Amino acid sequence: MIPQPHKDNFNTLHRAFDDGAACLLECQELATGKPVYVICAVNRRGEEFELVPFATLFSDNPYDLLSPPLEPADDRRAV
Repeated sequence: MIPQPHKDNFNTLHRAFDDGAACLLECQELATGKPVYVICAVNRRGEEFELVPFATLFSDNPYDLLSPPLEPADDRRAV
């Protein structure tokens, strides 16, 4: 089950894309200094913009890095 804060962040990001208030930003990973590409929501406060990072894009093949969720256990019992 996906935790509610992650669902809330996803919904915020979804609204940002719908409103045209999302961007892709090049940053540097603190540990390595390598470039990473971050999906951000853009908040505008008067003349200032605040970029709120939500996710990084994969540099490698995500299928090699992740496994799908496990299937729910079959709850039916043999009779």
